[in-house]
This record gives sequence, C-alpha cells and structure tokens, in this order.
Amino acid sequence: MESFDIDRFHRDLDELFAQHRTTEVEQFLLESLAQTDEADDAQARLAVLAELIGFYRSRGRHQENLPLVQQSLELALSLGLEGTPEFTNTLINAATELRAAHQYEQAEDLYHMAMESAKSTLAPDSHELAALHNNLALLYQETNRHDAAIDEFTTALQILENPARAASPDTAVDIASTHSNLALSLAAQGKLDEAYDHASHAVSLFDNGLDSAHAAAAHATVAHVLLLRGDPAASVREYDAALHIIRERYGEDSDYFRVTRDNRETAQRALNAARQAADDPYAQQEPQQQSGQQLADQPQDQQDQQAQGQQDPQRPQDQHNRDNHQPAATIRIVDNVTGLSLARAYWDECCKPMIAAKYERVRDRIAAGLVGHGSECYGFDDELSRDHDFGPGVCLWLTDEDYARFGAQLQADYDALPQQFHGFGPRVKSDHAGKRVGVFRIGEFFESITGMPEAPTDPRLWVTLDEPTLAAATNGRVFADPLGAFSHVRQGFRAMPDEEILRRISQRLGMAAQAGQYNLPRMARRGDLPAMRMCVSEFCTAVTSLAFLLNNPLTVGYMPYYKWQFAALRQLSRRPSMRLRGVCAPLEALCDMNSLCVTNFTAILNPATSNSTTAADSAPGADTLNPRAEQLVDSVCRQIVAALQELGLTRSDETFLDWHRPYVDEKMRDYTKMKEGD
Repeated sequence: MESFDIDRFHRDLDELFAQHRTTEVEQFLLESLAQTDEADDAQARLAVLAELIGFYRSRGRHQENLPLVQQSLELALSLGLEGTPEFTNTLINAATELRAAHQYEQAEDLYHMAMESAKSTLAPDSHELAALHNNLALLYQETNRHDAAIDEFTTALQILENPARAASPDTAVDIASTHSNLALSLAAQGKLDEAYDHASHAVSLFDNGLDSAHAAAAHATVAHVLLLRGDPAASVREYDAALHIIRERYGEDSDYFRVTRDNRETAQRALNAARQAADDPYAQQEPQQQSGQQLADQPQDQQDQQAQGQQDPQRPQDQHNRDNHQPAATIRIVDNVTGLSLARAYWDECCKPMIAAKYERVRDRIAAGLVGHGSECYGFDDELSRDHDFGPGVCLWLTDEDYARFGAQLQADYDALPQQFHGFGPRVKSDHAGKRVGVFRIGEFFESITGMPEAPTDPRLWVTLDEPTLAAATNGRVFADPLGAFSHVRQGFRAMPDEEILRRISQRLGMAAQAGQYNLPRMARRGDLPAMRMCVSEFCTAVTSLAFLLNNPLTVGYMPYYKWQFAALRQLSRRPSMRLRGVCAPLEALCDMNSLCVTNFTAILNPATSNSTTAADSAPGADTLNPRAEQLVDSVCRQIVAALQELGLTRSDETFLDWHRPYVDEKMRDYTKMKEGD
C-alpha cells in the first residue's frame, strides 16, 4: 500500500494557488482525499479535509461543507488528538465554517473550546493563536458585538506586531488584514476617522510589496469607510481596485466578486446622486455627506454588505471572510439577563477566580458551563421562567478519577460562593428537579439525563434515546473545558449515527403523512375538532423533528420537548441556509383554530346536539375541512419533499410523504451494509 506524501500534497496545493489555477483545486483536493483512504492514513485525511473545508468555504458552498466539518471533528476525536495543536486547529477550522454558514451559536461554542484548548497547545505568541483571536473577533463583528470584536482584534495585533514576528511576509499580511477588519468594527461604531486610519494603513502595507488576495479586502474596507464619510467618488475607485484583485484571484463566478460588485454599485449610485445634485440648483445640499450618513444609519447587517474580506482558501484556520448575513434573532428579556448570561458572568467573576486560587494544580482538569434541563439551558427563558430553578450557578464537571480526588472539596468550595449575584439569588429550586448546578462526575451527569454515561457505540441502542432527551444533554454552553473530556462525551451524543438519523426521518415522514395528510381531513369530515387538534399536534411535532434531523443534529442540535418546540423551530428558521426554513409560519397558522373550521361548525361546537359522525359518514367526500388548512399542510409537505430531493433521499415527486419512506429506508440499509462491511 503506497503511503500518502502530506508534504508533497501541501507543495502541490500551494503551487496551484500560486499559479492562480483555482479551477483545478477542487479536483486535486477530492483526488487527494481518495488517496488518503487508499493509503489508510487517517492523519493525512484530516489534513486534506481541512484544506477542502477551507476551499468550499471560500466558494460559499456551506451545505457541502457541513458534513465535512462533522467528519473532521469525528476523525480528530477518533485519533485521540485532544490536547494537541492538531485538535485545536480542527476546532478552529470547524468553527470558522460554521461562522461562515451563519450558524453563530455553534461556531461560538467551538471557538471557545478552541481558546481553552489553545492554552495548552499553542504558544502565547504564536501565529495560530493570533488567528484564533481574529476569527473570534469576526464572529463578534458579524453578530454586532463590536466592543468585543475590537478587543479580540487588538489582542491579535499585539501578538502579530511583536518585532520578532512582524518581519515575516505572512505575518505582515495578517497584520494588514487585522487592521482592515478592525476598521469595520470602528466604522460600525461611527468612529470613521479612526476606522479610516486603520483601513488606510492596511492598504499601505499591501502596497509595499505584499502579494496577497487580502489586499482586496483592505481596498473594500477603505471604500466602505470613504462612502460612510461622504466621498463616493473615492469609494468607487477603491472598490474597482478590490474587484481587479478578486477577478484575478477568485474569478467572477465567486460570491466574493458578486458581493463586492454590488457594493461598488451602491457607491456608484451615491456618486451619481451627488453629481445630479451638483447639476441641479434645487437639489438638497451636501449630497455626499447625506449619502454617508444614510449608510451610517443603516442596520449593521446592511452596513456589513459594504466591505468584504476573504483569505486565500489554503489557510482555513485564518479565514477573514465577510459575508452578507442576517444575524439570528435572540431571545431578550426586560433586563437583558438570561440564565446563560448570568451563569457565564457567575463563572467569570466567582467560580473561575476561586478555582484559580484554590485549585491551581488541577484547574486545567475542570470543565464548566450550563447544560441540561430548564429553559435557561436552551436560551428560551424570560421573566416568567424565574419562578423556579433560576439564579446564579454553573455546572462543574470532573472525570471519575478527579471527582474521587477533590470533587467533595470542590463542591464545598462551590457552595461557599455568594448565593446572591448581580441582583439575583439565591437560586430558586423546584421540587423533584434534581441537582442542576454544582459539581458532577461527567458520566453521572449524562446518565442523569439520558440514562447512559456516554453515547452508545452500538447504533441500535440509539433507538432508546428520544430527541428531547438528547436536546437536554447537548444544549446550553460550555464555558471552559481544557481537558476536553466533557466536550468529548457531549459531542458523542450530538453525533447521531447516519442510519439512526435516516430511521427517524422515515418514521417522521410516516407520522406527518398519517396525521396531517390522511387523518386530519377524515377527522374534519367527522366534525371531531379535538381529534383534528390532535392530528395537527402530531403533524407539527413530526415536521419540527424533520427540520432538525434534515439539518443534522451535529450542527443544529435536537428538537426539544413540546413546550419549546415552536421556539426552537422559529430560531432554526431564522438561520440562513437552513433546510425547511419556510415550514414554521404555515405550522403556526395551522394551529390557529380558524384554520381548521369545517363547514358544519355548529356540530363541532355542540357534538352532543348533532349526529355529526353519522352525517359525515353518510356523505363521504364532503368538503368539511377549511381549504386553507389543506393548503398549509400541502405547503409544508412540498417543502419536505424538496429537502429530501436536495439530500438525495428520494427519487419521487409525489407530495404524500409516506411514499418517500422506501427511498429513505433504502439509503438507511446502504449505510448499515457499508458499516457492517467495514
């Protein structure tokens, strides 16, 4: 068996990029991936996967990328790479793709895991650590947390501008790109002069001999700031400079080119308006300043369209990508304090200092976060949620060995922490809720939720784990996990086997067809409104489950229990690039009783005074279901069929969902045979 030459792979890939032969890159990467399989070299496969993920990310091909991200994480864990630089870089690469796909919550989780891992795997002055700070800053920037973004960019610059490192051409490129990205956050805060200084500095660094596609991002950032300052003519010139570079490096078929071209057209329209106003004595005064102010007053997701930066795709761990986006909406309560934010602050200000002072030798073995039952762990809590199981507190997770050594003492020290914090507390505990915060054995914690100390290795055992249970085991936030032991088990529960996902998809298709397409009209003909409501409930649950399963639980999590199903579906529907984004609205409309009204509505309201069942049975085919309800069900089912076709899970165009189950079952059997063959 011929071995895979990883050094030659990187040389050949670099040569393709150096010669701008980007049309050949994908085929080269796919062939290399196949060669790693032939050589049975899992370590090389992980390296090639990282490059392929970076390439697809640069092309905006996120749906193809997400399964690769899952593969890379599973492969890194199977290789036992926790605690190594390779694992840290795998986390960064995965997080950066999720960020580019606008799956911000999961990306932030992975970035924080990477930051904890980096403490023991990356040197404090390393280029990789600066890249991590840069990528986390970009996430903060893209979710409108510009103060935090500025802090992270500043930290990255402090590392990169170390005199011993800054002389390197690669480092100089990163310094310039960081100045460019920092300028965007400053501009978002209205600090236009300071933003212009940083953006101009970035351009000057590139003009001094740096050969990098990052120069396009710097020119686009200057253009963005100039437009905000009211100089559309100069803005157009800078966008032209950016487009020239992008056309050469990425081609005109890339999202990068299209978005920058659209931004250039915005600047051109502002320039045309300014010229027209100058020629028209009756035009309003100071048109250029007005254009800039109008842009400055736009929501940030619109402002973000004015500047784009993208890194050479062969370096995915240091991606500087600026995509159009609509940040996912978050649940906010009156005083802006949720259970997760309170827990994070309690960890940072109380628990973490205590551990640093009393457990210095083992601090890198203690994981912390908030996971489990309760609305606060899903991020769905509001003021009404504070009547039980709310207040300052976190979970601290230890291995069995560590719990035996110092778990009891750590629990005592945790109990001695302030019970009141930031105006909240002491924590309200409800009867029969069990222990939700404090010190836990990792296995015992997951067993208390799922009945298992870790995810089953036998795919057949997954049938015993329902989705709300898995949601409770994998929700929330992990604030710190330097050892990686807790996250390893948690990730295991998120990585549902493919054949199990397919089995559940098949079941949900059957339930959705039975409840929504078959029994709902029949119950309407009988005039049985309670039964109709039960049909709608079953239909909504089946479709919500499908929404999570078809988007893969590894990246979007699981459907929670009934109370929060619609809240979770709404949240999922707000994320770009999600499958079945359009099912939430028709499902909510279907739950409105007016959508279910039948012809003989009096019979429904007064079943005791009418023989509605007999009447319905004696008139088969009577149109007693509101046509609006039928339309809503049909709309949802058509979206499901389209998603199945997109994923290659069906070859049928029929809208009756049960008819698609044989195709899904066939795919499930293929996965099972493939694994049995392995």
